[in-house]
Amino acid sequence: MHPEFDFEDEFPAAPKKKNDFYDIIGKIIDMGVKIVGVLPYIIARTLDNFIDNEKGGIKVLAAFLLVGGVVLSSDGFFQAFGGKALFPWYESEWIGISWLWVWTKVNFWAAVVVSLAAQWIESQAIRGKDPDKAKADYDQIKHHQTPAKNEKAIDLVEARRKEYKRAGMSERSVLGLFILLVFIMDFGATFTSRNPWGQLPTEFIGIVIYNLCTMLAGETGFALWRKANGKN
Repeated sequence: MHPEFDFEDEFPAAPKKKNDFYDIIGKIIDMGVKIVGVLPYIIARTLDNFIDNEKGGIKVLAAFLLVGGVVLSSDGFFQAFGGKALFPWYESEWIGISWLWVWTKVNFWAAVVVSLAAQWIESQAIRGKDPDKAKADYDQIKHHQTPAKNEKAIDLVEARRKEYKRAGMSERSVLGLFILLVFIMDFGATFTSRNPWGQLPTEFIGIVIYNLCTMLAGETGFALWRKANGKN
């Protein structure tokens, strides 16, 4: 038997000629796609750093918001301590170029310290106790029971019974009053530096909103910073 005849083996097809023109066009298109894709790639990688708590970008942003929030909250106290407004919004004059050396002023740092203290006290009052801490405090004193009133006991016994029943309440009342005074001090410093009364309705609303935002700026920045660092 004759071996099977293979036409392709005997007469191989001639190699196709390479078209340089289309090859060049293809390379240009490929390069163009890569160049155009660089910007979305950079944006995507940058944004990726700001959406994950484990990435450094969001921690840097949170730290920036914390510092900015504290400085913004310090504005009212700085003005109360004799300084000019730190920011131009709703102000007739502000420090402007003096930002370059305001960091050397004692009253500026005093305003920052007072603002930090006020923000911390207000945040503790707003958040309240951590559930675990509250439970531990409850477990520590839950076994205390006030004895029933004895009508035959002398007045001193009754006085001591009432003291026992109200143990710790005076301190709580004083602490609550102190926190209230801190809120009033913060509110007064903020609204005295930017007084909305007598302004046009639109400006009145704008100043009130801005003042409230400055009061909350430090606490908001602190909350974001804690969240970025995996804390509640």
